[in-house]
Amino acid sequence: MSIYIYRARSRNGKLVVGQIEAASLLAAEKNVENLQLIPLSVVEKSSISMNELIPSFQSISKKDIIIFSRQLATLYQSGVPISKSLTSLIEFTRNKKFKIVLQEVKDDLESGQTLAKSLSNHPKIFSEIYVNMVEVGESTGLLYDVLVRIALLMEKEMAIKAKVKSATFYPKLVITAIIIATAVLIGFVIPKFAMLYSSFNVPLPLETRILVAISDFFVNFWYIMLAIFAALIISVKLYLNSVSGRLWWDEYKLKIPIFGSIFYKSMMGQFTRIFGLLFQSGIPVNRAFELIRNSVDNKYFTRKIDELQEEITKGKSITQSFIDSKIFSPIIIQMVSVGEETGHIDEMLNKVADYFDEDLDHQLNILQASIEPILLSIIFGMVLFLALAIYLPIIDVINFTKK
Repeated sequence: MSIYIYRARSRNGKLVVGQIEAASLLAAEKNVENLQLIPLSVVEKSSISMNELIPSFQSISKKDIIIFSRQLATLYQSGVPISKSLTSLIEFTRNKKFKIVLQEVKDDLESGQTLAKSLSNHPKIFSEIYVNMVEVGESTGLLYDVLVRIALLMEKEMAIKAKVKSATFYPKLVITAIIIATAVLIGFVIPKFAMLYSSFNVPLPLETRILVAISDFFVNFWYIMLAIFAALIISVKLYLNSVSGRLWWDEYKLKIPIFGSIFYKSMMGQFTRIFGLLFQSGIPVNRAFELIRNSVDNKYFTRKIDELQEEITKGKSITQSFIDSKIFSPIIIQMVSVGEETGHIDEMLNKVADYFDEDLDHQLNILQASIEPILLSIIFGMVLFLALAIYLPIIDVINFTKK
């Protein structure tokens, strides 16, 4: 007798995973059916390969969703039924975890659910915006257009995040290296030089006295500094995890010099592009705001979106609601106003999104070009100070002995 792992559906469509003992694979499948279940897959436990264990550790990336959306759109446009399209995508999907998800989507679809409902059973993978867009596409017969738009939106978001990450990577790396190098110097190198200087019996330069004093303080009281630093980190984390703390930080970071405008442009580019896409798909304004609200990570902005929903419910225009919120820049308000007057809000929102994306790209390029000389200047200043602090006493001793 062998043990078999099975995946099956109950009569009400619920996914069931378990194991069963049987003399053969055929007997195992029969036993699963006797449990009033519809078997999806039955595998002998001893024959499970590493590839089947990988899904627990694999993640499903945005790139996987983009490729899926584009391929499904192409197959749908070619006249291939959704169920058969999913079969093809399952076969050629490399990500084992995503393969399982798509199989479950296909099973739900074949049990009578719509594609949108089948996707909504996996909220961690397919966002509420994604599901609602697909639902609109199914009901209007424009599923191909919707899937292509979703893929384009996700590609834009990925590109912007990659640029922001790239622009901030070098400064983070250099600052981390500076901190580590400084800690090594203060903790290990300077104390040895300090012992050497004490035997010189000559007055030390100001730079050296400052460096030795800092080194002595950290060497003698490092545990106090570590405790203060740990307490500070914990306190800040606790505050930022609170409702008021998160709200304050999300508002404040939009005002930080240089980086605040990067956060703002990235956020507004995402907002206008998603809003334009939802509006273009025929989703009501308040419902669109609700979907955007659930996808925005900035709590200050989500509160502003709540205010927008209230204003729209009271009968105010989108333009006036944007003006009253006091978070949208004049370019957004102006373009939305023109869109409302001409009946082409979605086009105006897409143009605003393109404007913010281009402006953000330009600012990131300037930041990358200017940050390197600034950091090099800081490093040069630190090296010069350390060189003077370490070697001036030695030069003084040499001069003193010559006399």
